[in-house]
Amino acid sequence: MHVLKHLFHYVMQRKRLALEVLIFIIIAQIAELSIPLLLGTTIDQILLSLAEERFEIAIVLTGVVLIVIASIVRGITYFLARWIGYLQGEGIIFDIRKDLFEKYENSSLAFFDTHHTGDLMARATTDLEPIGEFLVWGERILLQASLTYAGIYLVLFLIDIRLFILIGIVTPSLFILSYFVSTKLGPLFFKIRNQYGQLTTVIQENISGMQIVKAFNAEKREKEKFNKENFAYFSLRAYAFKIRSIFLPMIMLVVSLLITILIYAGGFQVIQGDISPGFLITLFTYFTMLAMPTRFLAFSLIMYQRVSAAGERVFTLIESPTQLPELPAAELLPENITPTIIFVKVSFAYDNRNALSGISMKINPGEKVAILGPTGSGKSTIISLFPRFYDPTNGRILIKTDQNTYDLTELKIRSWREKIGFVHQEPFLFGRTIAENIAFGVPEVTSDKLDEVIRVAQLNDFVKSLPEGVNTLIGERGVTLSGGQKQRVAIARMLLKERPIMILDDATSSLDISTEAKFQEAFEEFLDRSPRVQTVIFITQRLSTLKIVDRIIILNRGQIIEQGSHEELLKNGQIYPLLWKTQETGMVDIKLALEKIIQKRR
Repeated sequence: MHVLKHLFHYVMQRKRLALEVLIFIIIAQIAELSIPLLLGTTIDQILLSLAEERFEIAIVLTGVVLIVIASIVRGITYFLARWIGYLQGEGIIFDIRKDLFEKYENSSLAFFDTHHTGDLMARATTDLEPIGEFLVWGERILLQASLTYAGIYLVLFLIDIRLFILIGIVTPSLFILSYFVSTKLGPLFFKIRNQYGQLTTVIQENISGMQIVKAFNAEKREKEKFNKENFAYFSLRAYAFKIRSIFLPMIMLVVSLLITILIYAGGFQVIQGDISPGFLITLFTYFTMLAMPTRFLAFSLIMYQRVSAAGERVFTLIESPTQLPELPAAELLPENITPTIIFVKVSFAYDNRNALSGISMKINPGEKVAILGPTGSGKSTIISLFPRFYDPTNGRILIKTDQNTYDLTELKIRSWREKIGFVHQEPFLFGRTIAENIAFGVPEVTSDKLDEVIRVAQLNDFVKSLPEGVNTLIGERGVTLSGGQKQRVAIARMLLKERPIMILDDATSSLDISTEAKFQEAFEEFLDRSPRVQTVIFITQRLSTLKIVDRIIILNRGQIIEQGSHEELLKNGQIYPLLWKTQETGMVDIKLALEKIIQKRR
């Protein structure tokens, strides 16, 4: 019922089409059910006229014309029902897929931490296929079959109650058999959909990580993993097909039994003179008409089990609470301001594993701050809390302007994120042109502004070397670019947005020292020319970056162990002076150096 409830909701969004389909199917079924009656009546009239020796060709012509008219009406209305049903079904799938994609776009990062990409892709593609099939023609055929059954049994009830009772004794076996099979197939189809999600996850991970697979000679192990998941999927589908293959012949056996009963009982009644030969032909035609609807009815019930399994996965995801909560009275931050950011005893845990413990710090407007720390110190967690990708487990993040101080949860998420620009260590680029990647999320960009950010990001020479310049396609995930080139494209993308808060997460780790120095100089000039105050937060492994920042924060095991300016820490710090000395030994990896220093001081 959970799936039917959701499907009904989508059907009602296109209720005009649904009503038209219903009307045309009813007209088609009335026309179809009238044909055997017209046929039987015509035969009885012919036999009666022959017996009375008054045969007239008009009797035959009248019957033929009425049957032809009924057939034409049936054909036209069936076509209209099929065509409108197709539009309705495909329209509903369009709406469901749109809602599912919007769900992905609006979900928090915690949602993607717990769902595999391949499985999410399966829910938006193959899981919708059985739902689409059911809506496009399964729903219509189920309705047609139900109306055919209802119409035939109504005629039977009105004309001969004894045949109605006799046939009615056998018919329930159809529904008992269908119910039994559906209870077997329902859970099985759910397992099939989940297994398909696991299979696509393996495929997606291998395609995305093929370089790693080949680098570690892991092809054999990954093939074995794929074969295992593929065989599990094959086995489940084979078992489902086995059940369906047994079920459908059993349904046809029951229909054949119904026809046999009809021939015997009806023939006996014709001999006794209780019913006419024409009426027997009418009944026989009706029950031969039941053969196809019965198969469709059985197939529709099987199809519904597939729909139920796929729909459970899709609709459960759509209605699940995967967004960070936003207060109904959440406020917008004023335009053209750079706020103060205050962490008040902030803690965060991933699955009961502490990443931050009681962090308190204040970042002022226009300040340049560097955050350092060994692996696992909490740097990535902190920068994920800034744009509210996650909420703290404990503590508060305050956003202070000249007029007000807000808890971060009191602000509209979209409004707050529009204040923040990001560059990640491993930036994601789209399979589009360089210009499109840089201008991503910016509706209109002038060529002068594009040239400026390209120059600041030190992409000028590289872009000029390309045959098509900024209009060069870079391949999926920027595969045709080096690590440093991808980082510089991402830097240019951030600069173009001119956000008041900029976060660079090891954004220059793939640049050589000379290129990094040129970027830092151009970046400083860019900030000086900017008409607005801009806060910059660096996560860095380069000691050279520390000279240009106002404050340095050193983390270890989710806590701040030192903070201050470069000069203050050199004079009064315990960790930082030792870290700075590592440049004399040629060690340039801050994370590794910090790990060694902290271990020695324990």
